[in-house]
Formats: sequence, structure tokens, C-alpha cells
Amino acid sequence: MAPPETITQFDLNAEIERFPPDVPSGRRSETLIKTPRLRVVLITMRDGTELHEHVAPGTITVQPIRGRFAFTAGDDEREIAAGTLISVESGVRHAVRALEDGAFLLTIGWSGGDRPGDES
Repeated sequence: MAPPETITQFDLNAEIERFPPDVPSGRRSETLIKTPRLRVVLITMRDGTELHEHVAPGTITVQPIRGRFAFTAGDDEREIAAGTLISVESGVRHAVRALEDGAFLLTIGWSGGDRPGDES
């Protein structure tokens, strides 16, 4: 029996090309990593597309890979681009708007008792 794989590697540029934004919505999300306490999601968005205000089920990070985005949490809006990383605690309402075509990694982490059920 082969040992379990311990390293998973992604070519993010290739993944972005594989998962361009859907034409009608202007955005697309693909889960790259899914474990009981961690999700890593690649989100691609067209210029002007928005992820309307919502709350994440755990602490999140948003790390742009391409493009520029406006990230809003409450009254605080920040422009983020490749080379930046933003973090928001669980329960904070936030929104994202693409300022140009782009892609970012969304990471969601849960501690012991605050993770949602395992969606498939």
C-alpha cells in the first residue's frame, strides 16, 4: 500500500487559465484544498464583478494572484493586489469587488468547534 500523499502542489497560473470566470456571473470559484479545518479556494473575477457583502464561517485570508480588488469590511475599504494579503476574523461582514480582471486565493480556517458541516 502506498503512503498517503503529504505534499500537494498547484501551478496557480495554470489553475487560473483552467478556471476562467463564468460569462454570466463574471466570477468563478474552485476549491483547491478541502480538509476538515481548512479550505483554499481559487476565485477568478472579471473587472467590475462583486462578491456582495457576506460573512465567512471561519477566519479568512484573501491573497490576490492577478489583478486589483477593493476589499470592504464595515466602513474600511482597501485596495489589494498581487503581493498583498488581508485577513478577516470569523463573523465579520465583508465584500470584494474586482477593479480589473483578476484572481485571488481565499483561505478559510476553522478552529475546533466553529467549522461548518463537511459539504461535498
